[in-house]
Amino acid sequence: MKQGGGLLRALAFSVVAASVIGFGAYAVTVSSYDIPDSALHADGIVVLTGDQGRLTTGVQLLHAGRSTHLLVSGVHPSVTTEELRAHTDLSDAQFSCCVELGREATDTVGNAHETARWVRTNGYQRLIIVTSDYHLPRSLIEMDMAMPNVEFIPYPVRTEPPWRNPRVARLWVQEYAKYATVWIGRTLFPSADRAS
Repeated sequence: MKQGGGLLRALAFSVVAASVIGFGAYAVTVSSYDIPDSALHADGIVVLTGDQGRLTTGVQLLHAGRSTHLLVSGVHPSVTTEELRAHTDLSDAQFSCCVELGREATDTVGNAHETARWVRTNGYQRLIIVTSDYHLPRSLIEMDMAMPNVEFIPYPVRTEPPWRNPRVARLWVQEYAKYATVWIGRTLFPSADRAS
């Protein structure tokens, strides 16, 4: 009985240690994303809706000429085109010519599928992915699974470090759990094609 209890404690310790080490590696990855060089261009810019600052960043990249096409993925069905355009400084003409709204995605997997359809329709090969820094690791895995032959350039929207805010720390831990699940699945089934 004592031996069984010892094995359980050892297993529990191993799980906790692996989780702590894994979260540390995830935090390092998040912190390592740099803002891409201003001379960099892509076929398209993809903004994943969610935290504040993502859409603004995507529009700034469009204005800077980093691409002439922008997909906003995961727009809530209740948000009108006019309401969304009002949150940018784009004219009606600019918005109509250069911005496409994806309204089907409800999560990160959906973002990847929505983006894959956009890529196939337009023949794009290089995308700038705009999302919150802590969301980038999982987003890039999902994007690569849906579009293995497309090049992705991560563009982080910086968030408050988790050690400064308990709410942000909880958000990072939740996102790490999702990222770890996706990473394990990708590692175990590297050839799985999840594109729709």
